[in-house]
Amino acid sequence: MKTKRILTHISLVILMLVITTTGFSKEKFVESKWTAQPPKIDGFDEDWSEVVLTSEKKVKVDYAVRNDAQNMYVLFIFKDPKFLSTINATGITLYYNTQGKKKKDHAFHFIKKQVGPDELITYLEKQGDVLTEQQIQSIKAKPAYIVYMAEWVGKKGKKASEATQIPGTWRAAFKINKKGNEVIYEFRVPLVKSETSPGGIGVEPGQNLKIGFEWGGMTKELRDRLKAQLGGKISRESGAGAVIDSRRGTTGALKTSRAMPKKHSFWVDVKLAQNQ
Repeated sequence: MKTKRILTHISLVILMLVITTTGFSKEKFVESKWTAQPPKIDGFDEDWSEVVLTSEKKVKVDYAVRNDAQNMYVLFIFKDPKFLSTINATGITLYYNTQGKKKKDHAFHFIKKQVGPDELITYLEKQGDVLTEQQIQSIKAKPAYIVYMAEWVGKKGKKASEATQIPGTWRAAFKINKKGNEVIYEFRVPLVKSETSPGGIGVEPGQNLKIGFEWGGMTKELRDRLKAQLGGKISRESGAGAVIDSRRGTTGALKTSRAMPKKHSFWVDVKLAQNQ
């Protein structure tokens, strides 16, 4: 009888540990795969056919991570378009932290934009491109361009405009493509950080890294557009449950009927691969 009580007690302790561990579990842990041949950043998943994908069910996204000595590569597949939210307007931000913390001090911001020739020239020069006068004049000959912008972002969203990329070094990049109902994002982020490569994370193969993805929600431009549509009247709420409507009740307050676009995010712990 005493032995039975002891076993029962042990079983209860183990059960409590399981429940506690489950309730306070960390982010998913993903092992990056070493790649001897860097994938072409084109928004297609053919280069990832042998890589096992991890699913983030709350936003119906499948993703995978690979790396070599210089860069980390991320495949990001939206399985359900409704979770894209306002990604076309907000872009997607990839946060990173080498101390295993959910801190948003450093990130890369990726966005597909239509820009004018002057903005394109400024962006290319910050990326380290040395443009000839002939190239500049050729760019100015067209009124607009579609550009896949990838920029390093520091604390409080400050872009590293003072840190011009050194010509010939690796830089962040991404592309987007569609495959049926899926929307595929493919990213390249430089790992190496030095005087000649200021846009890198500063981590080596074999080390751990926490990364976070964030997209959607409202931007200042979207908010201003909505204000204009509602005659300057808009709710200050901007969270996932915020709603807005142009109709008024008897008190003059805005009624609620249409949900604001949601902001989505999640974090994952990554173990970078070493040369195999």
